[in-house]
Amino acid sequence: MPQVKSREELDFLQDLEQRRGNPIGYRTFSTFYADSDGNVRDFGVFFYQCQDRFWYEDFDHEPTFLGIKLKPRRSDYKYEKFESSFSPLDVVSIRKVVKSKARNCALGYASFEKLKAANPVLSFFRETVTEFRLSDGRLLYFQLIDKTVRDLIEKSKNENK
Repeated sequence: MPQVKSREELDFLQDLEQRRGNPIGYRTFSTFYADSDGNVRDFGVFFYQCQDRFWYEDFDHEPTFLGIKLKPRRSDYKYEKFESSFSPLDVVSIRKVVKSKARNCALGYASFEKLKAANPVLSFFRETVTEFRLSDGRLLYFQLIDKTVRDLIEKSKNENK
């Protein structure tokens, strides 16, 4: 688990624990997120486990160049917070898929039904994301920094058998 490095990070985690009513366990960052509801977060989401659920939420991204804040390209840009969660028990399957193809599906340019598992050999040359298929039919795509989530989901399922 990552170590808290600043007072700001500690305050953020304490705020999350108060909102969720429980301590946060596992936490990581996903550098990309997309889902079958059309949500795409190219700058990623904070991903964490609290009690018996996995939560994820994004943050407003401020564009910068060499540390200098830039104005958004669109003058009508308005950030809307996105957060959601799922139970590890709701995960029906997990597989790797090509990131660009998952992104295109989420944006409506391609069909989720035609999305295939990533070829292990070609995955070495292309970015992949982890697809979680949930029992309610939702598809979630994360480009997770570490690979612990699969083990945590399997552990939760085994504990609840």
